[in-house]
Amino acid sequence: MNMLSIRWPGLLACAPTLFLGACSSAPTHYHSLTPIHQAVRASHSETGAIVCTFDPPNPASAQPQAISTVLLSHLAVPVEADRMQLLVHQAPTRLAVYETERWAAPLREQISSILIENLRDALPNVSITGDPLLIGTATPLQLNMEIEELDALAGKEATVRARWRLSVKEDAASRTGTCTARQPLQSTNIDELVLAWSHALADVSSALAASIQH
Repeated sequence: MNMLSIRWPGLLACAPTLFLGACSSAPTHYHSLTPIHQAVRASHSETGAIVCTFDPPNPASAQPQAISTVLLSHLAVPVEADRMQLLVHQAPTRLAVYETERWAAPLREQISSILIENLRDALPNVSITGDPLLIGTATPLQLNMEIEELDALAGKEATVRARWRLSVKEDAASRTGTCTARQPLQSTNIDELVLAWSHALADVSSALAASIQH
C-alpha cells in the first residue's frame, strides 16, 4: 500500500506534461505544385509580372525546321531549395525552414512534371517528354533548363527565375532565354505561396513555349 501511495502521485504529476507534449506537436502538411494552363505568351503574366530576355539565335544556324519533339534533357534546381522542407525568406537576410510544411515529392521531379504538362498544353502539336526512350527515331529539340531561383519573401512576393537553352542534337545552333516571374502574396499562408509558385512556373512555361515556337 505504501509503495502504491508513493508511485501514483508521481505518475499523475507526469500525465499533464505528457498530454501537453502530445498536443503541442504540430501536424505535418504536404504540398505539391500544380500545372496551370495558359496561352503562349513571350512576356506577359495573367496574375503577376514577368521579365524575359532572349539571346539572338546563332547566325550560322541552319534553316529552321518544324519541331515535332522536345526532350527535357536536363533540369537543375537551386541547392538551397532542394530539400523536402519549404524554405522562405522572413526578411531579405533571414531564411526560415518550415519543418512541418513539406513537399510531397522532390522539387526537381515536381518542376519537371509541371513544365512538361504546361508545355504539352501550350504546344499540342509537339511531343514534350522527359524520357529519351520515348522520342522514337525523331531528332528532338533538346531543352536544358536551370531554375536559378525559387524563392519568396513571406507575405510579399514569390519568385521563379529560370534560364534555358534550346538546341538540336548534333547541331551547334542554340537559343537561350532567361525569365523572372513574380507573383504577389497577400498573406503568409503556405497554400497561397505554393499556388503562387505554380503561377510563376506557368508564366515561365508560356514564355518558353513562345521560344520553342520560334
